[in-house]
Amino acid sequence: MWLPLLFLLAGLSLPASGWAEDAAGQKTIDLEKLRIQRKARLGRYPVAPRITRYLASATETADEGDPESARALLDKLNPKRLNPHERAVVFRSTAYIAYAAGDFEDAVEHFEKVLGEEILLPDVEDMLRFSVAQLHIAQQQWREAIAAVERWLLYAKQPKPLAYYLMAISYYQLDEIDQSVVYAEKAVDFAPDPKESWLVLLAANYVRQEDFAKAVPVLEEMVTRFAKKQYWVQLSLIYGTRDNFRHSLAVQQVAYQQGLLTQDSELRRLARSYLYHDLPHPAAQLLEKGLEEGVIEPDAKALELLANSWLAARESDRAFGPLQKAAELSDDGDLYVRLGRVNMQREQWGEAVKLFTKAIDKGDLKKPGSVRLLLGISYYNDQKTERARSAFLRAREYENTRERAEQWITHIAKEASEG
Repeated sequence: MWLPLLFLLAGLSLPASGWAEDAAGQKTIDLEKLRIQRKARLGRYPVAPRITRYLASATETADEGDPESARALLDKLNPKRLNPHERAVVFRSTAYIAYAAGDFEDAVEHFEKVLGEEILLPDVEDMLRFSVAQLHIAQQQWREAIAAVERWLLYAKQPKPLAYYLMAISYYQLDEIDQSVVYAEKAVDFAPDPKESWLVLLAANYVRQEDFAKAVPVLEEMVTRFAKKQYWVQLSLIYGTRDNFRHSLAVQQVAYQQGLLTQDSELRRLARSYLYHDLPHPAAQLLEKGLEEGVIEPDAKALELLANSWLAARESDRAFGPLQKAAELSDDGDLYVRLGRVNMQREQWGEAVKLFTKAIDKGDLKKPGSVRLLLGISYYNDQKTERARSAFLRAREYENTRERAEQWITHIAKEASEG
């Protein structure tokens, strides 16, 4: 995902001196004392002009795009014949050349050799330790990255939010979410203006822990500061997860008004939210607009959702067209059954018969007996008694409609005998 660090702490060589103890008796680095020691040591080991010329030539060659030749120049220098300061600067140049060439492992190795000389000033070594951490992360060496950042923090003057972020991302990649949360929170808390990626990581950790109460304020800050579509969508979904559907709808509305909801699934979700909150008119208008603009796929489910919206708005005339198209596109006949029922309510019995017949022909019905019964009732009201009787006889074959079908058959027989 990013950059990495690997440091086997057992192999680290910490200064023999330069330690202090805090009030709790824990060892910490006395940076001022260490700086004085290093300055004195640097004074004892000057860099010879010959070495300086090699370094300058190697740097120039690398800048010209020939890292292999630059490395060959530095390899001519025998480390055993150099003093500690000279070795440190040669190793550092070698590390930078390896980094520029994309050889991260070699870069880490030589940065470690620099640190092993224990001669450069603390501020310089601080940058090198950070470089090692970044290189481990770049190689996705997450355990090594954690160890390297821990060492970097050991020498740091004050806690660095970036260090905590690197720890958090490393633990996240290792799927150790509880640890990742600890450092992600520190990164955000210590930073006066947390970076977007830090907030993203913290929110992702809370979601992984299913701690949606903590995820909400982080996402709220994200939508306020960065106003990206995915943050609005995520915030809406988390509100829904917490059963705060009114806030979920409000977030979706704001995102829609800002032109951020542009995908089929997002618009359908907003329409369903409107329906859930008894707002069928906005749902229907949203769906009609999306269908007209080609953003929403005119499949059976979308058309049925539009029809449901108009029906909920008590505008059955506007629901009929979408429901008819949905029924034609559907894999089963159940939507034709709904259309048939609408026509029964209108007492348009002939149309109801046609629709129930289409439903039966299409098949795969949830309640085939009920459809036969409805067909019989429609035939009966359309003055087609024999066809009604035939439909009721078929409905009698199903257990859940047997009793009612018998009643209708008896009723028809009674009318015939009286007639």
